[in-house]
Amino acid sequence: MRCKRLGVVPVAPDSPAWTASERVSLEMMATPLVMQPTGYIQTSWTDKPYGRITPLEIAALHDGTTLAVRIAWTAVGGNNPDFPDAVAFAIPVRGEPPLMTMGTPDEPFHILYWRATRDGKNILKSIVAQGIGTSEAGPALRGDVAVRHEGNRFELVMTRPIGRIAGGATVLPGRSVKIGFAVWDGGNEERAGIKAFSMDWADLALDA
Repeated sequence: MRCKRLGVVPVAPDSPAWTASERVSLEMMATPLVMQPTGYIQTSWTDKPYGRITPLEIAALHDGTTLAVRIAWTAVGGNNPDFPDAVAFAIPVRGEPPLMTMGTPDEPFHILYWRATRDGKNILKSIVAQGIGTSEAGPALRGDVAVRHEGNRFELVMTRPIGRIAGGATVLPGRSVKIGFAVWDGGNEERAGIKAFSMDWADLALDA
C-alpha cells in the first residue's frame, strides 16, 4: 500500500485531500477463542458471534513530519452505551511479531488506540503490547484523532509523528513499515480480546 506525500496531511476524515490516497480493503477475522486470556471469556463467548466487522477501509498520507491514517468501517451490533466502539492501529517496534499473539517480549508492537466516549471527546492512546493480554502505556507522542460517525458508519483519522520514537515504532519517509489493525464492535459488547483483527501485517510504503 502506497502512502503518498502531500504538503500538509488532512486530519478530517472527509477532507478532499483523501481522494489522492490509495485505498485498500483489509479483511478481518475474529480473534480465536483459544487465544483469549481467561477460561471465563472463552466459555462465555463460545456460542456468541463476534469479530464480524469486515473489511476495514484503509488509506494513508504523510507530509514528511506527520503520518495520517484513515480507517473506515461499518459496525454490526448497533449502539450500546455501555460498551464503546474502538479501533487500534499497530506497527512493530522491531522484528515482525505475530499479530494474533499481540507481539512478544522480544518483538513488541506499538499501538495507537481510539475508543468512543459518552461525552464525544476523541482521545488517542499510545500503547505497547508484548503478548496476549499485555498492554502498557507507550511513549508519549504528538498525535491527533478525528472521527465522523453517522449511524453504524465510522470514519476516523489518526496521526503520529514521522521519525524515530524512543520505545515506539519508527516511521521514516522512503521506507516501508508493517501495519495491522483491530476493531471492537461496542454494540456487540466486544472488549479486550473479543474483537476483529487483520489476519496479517500489511506493507505501507512511504514516499520519500
